[in-house]
Amino acid sequence: MKLIVHPDYRRYSDFIRQLPATFDQSGELLYQGRNVVKRYRVDGQSLVVKKYKHPNFFQRIIYTYFKSTKTERAYKFAALLRDKGIESPHEVAYIETRRHGLFTTGFFVSLNCDYPPTSILLSVPHFDHPLADALAGFLVELHEKGVLHGDLNLTNILYHADADGRYRFALIDTNRSIFKRPTPDECLDNLKRLTHKREVLVYIISLYARRRGWDADECVHKVIRQLERFEEHRRIKRRFQDFFGIRHA
Repeated sequence: MKLIVHPDYRRYSDFIRQLPATFDQSGELLYQGRNVVKRYRVDGQSLVVKKYKHPNFFQRIIYTYFKSTKTERAYKFAALLRDKGIESPHEVAYIETRRHGLFTTGFFVSLNCDYPPTSILLSVPHFDHPLADALAGFLVELHEKGVLHGDLNLTNILYHADADGRYRFALIDTNRSIFKRPTPDECLDNLKRLTHKREVLVYIISLYARRRGWDADECVHKVIRQLERFEEHRRIKRRFQDFFGIRHA
């Protein structure tokens, strides 16, 4: 087992070391899907633990010999984001377990963040326009700082208001992020899964484009077209899974 604990949080080492053995029977369940997310209270501190799904055999070989694991990237990317002035829950530790020499699964531990997701206020019939305005500005900042979030959707963007009433944002689920100077097409492609609510998406993309000095109508057209392709691909995949009795991921 590989265990990396941030120097500032070594006091939680004993708790973290036991997670592979205790995780399934402990903690407050926050999310269960491909991955499982739980919250723990340890010595007065609220910690969030994400257990990643077991990779298949070929993925185990890749993660063992050729590519860093999702857990390692989640840990390292949190610090990279802070270095760029982008808020994300502080990394505490990560664990990689192995069997017969091959990676089996991983755990990522971070400080808990109580901010709600932007989806709460942007997925309702009459969405929060001031929040959408601020979010468009945040997305511009994100891309101009060279960050392409690997799963950029409203549930992975948390928000809160500062003392002056201005909206601030934090990112979660960042392990698939890419750090580079993105092209305009890469930026727009990154935005296609922000939300499936067309009204909200069109509003945010229009603002985003204008703030970057781009043609708003053209940008909206490109993003909607990319979203439609993504949705069609997902429908085909689910029909295939249903036909063969495969559980949806």
